[in-house]
Amino acid sequence: MSANQLSDTSSKVRSDLRLGMVQGLLSEFITSQQSTLWILLLVSLGASVAAVASPYFFASLIDHAKNRPEEVLFLGFLGYATLLAISNFLQATTQYLSFSTAEVLGFIVGKEFFARLLRKNSAFYVEHNPAEIQQAIAQGRQSLTILLQLLLIVILPGLTQISLALFILGALIDIQTMLIVALYGALFIATTWFANLRTKRFLETAVSSGQVNSRFIGNTILAMETLRQFGSHRWMTGKYVEQAKRARDNWRAFAHRRIGFSLVLVIGLLTQLAFAFYFLVPRYQKGEISIGDVVLFNGLLLLLNRPFEMIGQAVDDVVRSFTSLSPLASMWFAPEEAADQANATIHSSTTGAVSFEGVTYRYDAGRGVSGFNFAAHRGRLNFLLGETGSGKSTVLKLLLKTLEPQAGRILFDGRDLRMIERFEWHRTVAVVPQEVVLMNETIADNILLGRERSEAKLAVALKKAQAQELIDALPEGLETVVGERGLKLSGGERQRIAIARALYDQPAVLVLDEASSALDEQVEGLVMEHIRNICSSVTVIAVTHRKGIIRPEDNVVEL
Repeated sequence: MSANQLSDTSSKVRSDLRLGMVQGLLSEFITSQQSTLWILLLVSLGASVAAVASPYFFASLIDHAKNRPEEVLFLGFLGYATLLAISNFLQATTQYLSFSTAEVLGFIVGKEFFARLLRKNSAFYVEHNPAEIQQAIAQGRQSLTILLQLLLIVILPGLTQISLALFILGALIDIQTMLIVALYGALFIATTWFANLRTKRFLETAVSSGQVNSRFIGNTILAMETLRQFGSHRWMTGKYVEQAKRARDNWRAFAHRRIGFSLVLVIGLLTQLAFAFYFLVPRYQKGEISIGDVVLFNGLLLLLNRPFEMIGQAVDDVVRSFTSLSPLASMWFAPEEAADQANATIHSSTTGAVSFEGVTYRYDAGRGVSGFNFAAHRGRLNFLLGETGSGKSTVLKLLLKTLEPQAGRILFDGRDLRMIERFEWHRTVAVVPQEVVLMNETIADNILLGRERSEAKLAVALKKAQAQELIDALPEGLETVVGERGLKLSGGERQRIAIARALYDQPAVLVLDEASSALDEQVEGLVMEHIRNICSSVTVIAVTHRKGIIRPEDNVVEL
């Protein structure tokens, strides 16, 4: 397959993704906004009728100006002014109603995308960083609202005005003039569409380069301290400028090629006017049409050319906006976690026994675990040891249902983990990760994460996590905002907050992934002592490289 064929195939896939996303969103939007849309369409129709009636009314006044009393003529022109005012008012109302409904669509887009983000599999968050995701949703939301506003403010009113004006031209002037104007309009819109097809690849490359830079900015922010320490400013700037130049050059190429098409449109406009007046002037000289008819024709021509130009510009905006949806659409349809086939729930009276029986999971690179056996019970700590790359993280992902075994099974209280709903399982198991992630919210919010607040449970969890002294030392206590990613706290303080978060709801299973790695020896000893005190009621599975915290009575498995 040639490079051009591959490019065409890739472009079609992106187009199909965008179209599928737009169809789904519009379906929900139209269902929720039916009454508003009907009102908007009626107001838009009224605005178009008033806009087309104005030049007809004005031409009639001009034709009969000599034969009407001054008072009647004044009232006629007052009526004309009123008609223009009504047209302008209805057009403004259409714009504001369109803006209002577009915001509803933007809300639906944001809500649906956020819900999808929560269902994405772990690979999605490896491939995309927060800045890239935020750029995609902001750009995609803006593009969709622009598309809707173009449809409601430009395309539908424009087509209505064109239809009414052409009808009046054909009825009051002649069919020949109407056909000349209609042909120009069709050629104008067709030329604009063809121009977009010819320049579409520049748009797609520019959008793609912009998204690459968003990803790079996100990665740079996350690694800023390291990059500064290694004096990587020049390298960072070079990488950014490279993609920024690529985006700039493609936008420039798009704009420059459109200049030639604009020249074609100008020639078309001159030709239209020349032919129209070539046929119209002799008819006026022969007395077949009045001066009012000439005024009407001029007014309708201006009225028609504006919608033609607006629709042509709308075609430009539609293509640009539709192309800008690509990053959002690709994320929208990115793989999600497999749907649960289970329907079993977990009862509170459990023994908490966890066992791996011949479990195998291999990544494409060959790493993972094969035929792994492990049993964890309450009453002692259960440790997983192993060198880097031995499969400890894979075992934890399997336990947390992030991955599914390719062979073998994992049991909880004798039931296959596949038969337990993911939501139920996540309510049962709590995790303290090695890299603690805190939101830029209060300490209390970071512990609760939306769960019902209980001061008694908070006090117990903070005590077990050796975090009460930390809270007491802060002027705002639990209401202290921890900063972006919790960077206002030290690594050890963040880890203690994460431990309190895990212990807040008294989980049936507690997973510790190097959970004490950022703690000093004294605090680590106190935390582990509290965890040992609760291991009779909680199954504790810990990954560690610190053999000093392991006791002879603990259950240890080496990978």
